[in-house]
Amino acid sequence: MGKRVERTRAGKTWTESRYFGFIRGLLRSGFSRYPVKHQVKKAASRQKKGMKRFEYECAECGSYFPNSQVQVDHKEPAGSLKTYKDLPGFVERLYCEADGLQVLCKPCHLTKTNEEREARKKA
Repeated sequence: MGKRVERTRAGKTWTESRYFGFIRGLLRSGFSRYPVKHQVKKAASRQKKGMKRFEYECAECGSYFPNSQVQVDHKEPAGSLKTYKDLPGFVERLYCEADGLQVLCKPCHLTKTNEEREARKKA
């Protein structure tokens, strides 16, 4: 049987990994309200002809997609958050300026994410 991980956080109910995962999740959910994210998305939009709806250009494939099919992507991944030492760099990369973000359609975003994961495994 594997070694039991010590629970040292949240009244000794969470491991270090769970604790920093919680903080990482809070920071990532706050990104949805970050004004720069919405500026980048607006810059990639155009109004559909004869409609009030907008569509968004994917920075990778150049095609236009409805709102539900695009995501704002970090050009440089935000990285890991496993210790307090990681916090400043993680926050700086997560809440970057517009030149560090791009709008991608879901298929292009998935491809980019998978390529980044593979590169991390090899490193």
